[in-house]
Amino acid sequence: MPEVLVALLLIGIISVIITELLVFNVASTTAYSKLGRQQFTIHDAFTRLNRDIEEAASVSFDNQVSVYDYKTIKLTIDGADREWTIDSGVLYLDSEAVVEGLASESKFTRRDNCLTVVLKPEPTNEGRFAMNISKPIVTQYSLTYKN
Repeated sequence: MPEVLVALLLIGIISVIITELLVFNVASTTAYSKLGRQQFTIHDAFTRLNRDIEEAASVSFDNQVSVYDYKTIKLTIDGADREWTIDSGVLYLDSEAVVEGLASESKFTRRDNCLTVVLKPEPTNEGRFAMNISKPIVTQYSLTYKN
């Protein structure tokens, strides 16, 4: 009879440990998946923007938010005009949403003949395993040879 009680006690302890391990595994896998989605969002937005900004013959700014910050850049590429806008966490190309999931800190900045693109994904991870991209990703482009 005492052997049965000891066996039940061991089974109870082991089942609690296994349950905790499974909960940890599910939570951490979800957090890493959301972090990967944030990284993809930033990569996708920068890939699209970088290609057009590098190829642009001219860059102009619109929808001024503050002294140096703008929501919209207008690019002329091979005679065609393209308009990139960051508004309410969405990156638009010619009024069509192409990347969603950006934070409100995302913007275009013009200062000293330089275009700065600031992108930050919306924080999605919460709770015990909150892993988010904590700082904005910043890239600068010289406007010296762009009209």
